[in-house]
Amino acid sequence: MILLDAVGTIIFPSPSVASAYQAAGRLAGINLDETTIRHRFREAIRRYSVQSFQTERGQSEPARTNETTERLRWQAIVQHVLSPPADRFEEVFDCLWNHFGQPENWQPFDDVSPALAILQSAGFQLGIASNFDSRLRPIVERYLGSFDLQLFISSEVGWVKPAPAFYQTVQSQVGIPVDQLFLIGDDLENDVVAPKREGWQAAYLSRKQEASAARPSGEFASLLEFAKAISQA
Repeated sequence: MILLDAVGTIIFPSPSVASAYQAAGRLAGINLDETTIRHRFREAIRRYSVQSFQTERGQSEPARTNETTERLRWQAIVQHVLSPPADRFEEVFDCLWNHFGQPENWQPFDDVSPALAILQSAGFQLGIASNFDSRLRPIVERYLGSFDLQLFISSEVGWVKPAPAFYQTVQSQVGIPVDQLFLIGDDLENDVVAPKREGWQAAYLSRKQEASAARPSGEFASLLEFAKAISQA
C-alpha cells in the first residue's frame, strides 16, 4: 500500500495562504503586506505545531489531536498572524477556516492523477496520510474522487505525524504488514524519517529539485517520477 501526504504533496492552496490571510484581515481593517504575513505564518506554524500547542495547554499526550484541538490551534495561528480586534476575531477566523475547507481554494499538482493512475494500475492500494482535519475529505473527493483512496487524517486518527502512534494506528487499521506500507511526502521528518522508524518504507518528495539532478536514493522531484520508478521495481 502506498500512502501520500496531502498539502505540498498532492494539493496546494490557490490562492496562496498569504493572499487568503491578507483578504481576511481586510475584513477587520488590517492591512498587512504578503511578505509580513508569510513571515508571521511561518513563525506561527512552528510555535503552534500540535505538539507545542498541546504542551502549552498542559496536555499529557501532546501528539494527541482531534477536530476541536485543530480548530483551537488554528485560532491561535490566526491570532498570531493577524491579531484582529477581539470583536472581529470570530468573523476573521471563520472566514479563513471556511476558506481552506472549500475545494475551489485548493488545486492538485498536475502530476497527481497520472501518478495515481500508474500506481493503481500496478496493483497498489492507495491512501492519504495527512496532518489535517475533516475539511480534507471534500477536497480529495473533488479532485481525486475517481481513485479508491483510504484517508488517514490526523484529527480522525487521533495522533499527528511524526508520533509513532499515528503510523501504528494506520497500520492497525489497514491490516497490512509494516514492511509493505510505503509513505511519500514533502516533509523529511513526518513522511520519511518517522515512518521508517516504524518499519515502513518511505520516499522524500522534493518538488523544487530538478528531475535530472543527482539526488540521493529515495528522493524524487515529482510523483510521476516516483510512480514510474516504483511500478517498475
